Amino acid sequence: MVFQITEIADIENPREYASREVECLRHLLVAGSPAECDPRREHFYNLQDGDSTYYIHISPITGRVMLLAKWSRQASDCYAAAEPLVA
Repeated sequence: MVFQITEIADIENPREYASREVECLRHLLVAGSPAECDPRREHFYNLQDGDSTYYIHISPITGRVMLLAKWSRQASDCYAAAEPLVA
């Protein structure tokens, strides 16, 4: 699904990510970005941007966006190239 918001008043950033990350998220939301609903939590979403994923919550009451987490995705072929671990 593609997720797009026409107008964003504010993005809450409780974990204090860098301002460029918040602006990147704002751009993704306005431009439209591939997204997945969290199957266990209503109003929570994963947004994808190239090699990054953003985990957000959108309040159904106020419409405010909260950036909860951001991480870099690894290509699946990196697991195939990794050597087996020995315990």
